Amino acid sequence: MNSNYDANLVYQFLINTPESALRKMLVEKTFTEVHFNMMMKILRSSNETQFCDHFYNSTYPKAKFNGNEINLKEKFWNDCIVALNTHGLLSPAQKTAA
Repeated sequence: MNSNYDANLVYQFLINTPESALRKMLVEKTFTEVHFNMMMKILRSSNETQFCDHFYNSTYPKAKFNGNEINLKEKFWNDCIVALNTHGLLSPAQKTAA
């Protein structure tokens, strides 16, 4: 579970940054083009609440994933967190008052 991080901030950053800039920043040896395309698919098929739910629960929207993406499903969210952390894009979740 990825609840240590603020998924809302991740969503806002991803949705408001041009795709070409995100691709240049994130795609590398451990976060491949396939990871990137999968992340964009998840982003496009989710609103902010849904994206956060997928992020926190390591789940996926009902979208058409290709074979390469399906092969990544088991490790995708961990790989995504590592890539986002590497670039300083994850903020710790803020404790909310009960």
